[in-house]
Amino acid sequence: MAKTDRAAFAGVLGNAEGAMERLFRKLANDIGNLVLRAAGPEGTVPVERLPELQRQTAQLVDAVFLGAGGKPYADDNQPQAPFPQIVTEGQMSMVDLAQERTAKLLDQYMPEEERARMAARSVVV
Repeated sequence: MAKTDRAAFAGVLGNAEGAMERLFRKLANDIGNLVLRAAGPEGTVPVERLPELQRQTAQLVDAVFLGAGGKPYADDNQPQAPFPQIVTEGQMSMVDLAQERTAKLLDQYMPEEERARMAARSVVV
């Protein structure tokens, strides 16, 4: 694999890692804000407020991982929440890079007449 291919793959991974870091930082911040609002004047969360705090925290976590539909992917396999969206985008980017690399290798090593024959039979979707 050429250096440029490795750099492209590293770039895709870096983008996904950055998106995950931002997502989890926001989630942690949102949960922290819930805890601060639930805390009493002494700085601790009273026991009677814990069930509501747990419910609100679960809603935040569900929204990140599952989305409004209660499952990460809809019936058409479209992501329904931020986490599966980031994962799907990363996967699709990696597939795109692998396809580009494969096409370059085919262009480099496959005889011209074979490429022309394959191109004539290909179907664009």
